[in-house]
Amino acid sequence: MKRKNNSTAAWIFTLIAVAGILCGLSESFRNYFEEPHLSADQLAELHIQLLPEARDLPDLSTLSKVKKHQWYGLLVQPKLCDAICQGEMSTFESNGQAVLRPGDTSYAQTLSLLNKVGDKASPGLLLLVNRHNQLAGSITPPYSVNKINQTFTALNQ
Repeated sequence: MKRKNNSTAAWIFTLIAVAGILCGLSESFRNYFEEPHLSADQLAELHIQLLPEARDLPDLSTLSKVKKHQWYGLLVQPKLCDAICQGEMSTFESNGQAVLRPGDTSYAQTLSLLNKVGDKASPGLLLLVNRHNQLAGSITPPYSVNKINQTFTALNQ
């Protein structure tokens, strides 16, 4: 009888070990295929800062310029936005980036997420949203239309 208990414990241990290995492999697999396939030099050249782990965003489908199944930029408008700020928001939006305004339903949730994430995804930066509507990082200034287009072309390859 004692032998049967030992073999049961061994089976349980083996199952737990296999489950742990599978979880680790699936996480590595997910991270490998979710992140852009760009070298560290390419990321630096394009001013891209990636988060260690992508974060789920609230539903942004009501915003114009949201692109499904591809990387896109998201700019979060500050609550206090003067004429210069409004002009910048319009410029980014006319160049194909999504703008989240204080009146939008997902504004508070998104702002809360950005506060948790920290410097690599602050509201003043052009945020990177991956193919699965997850916050993946940001592009740091200086911004130009050409540089932004170049960045998203590289990310969506």
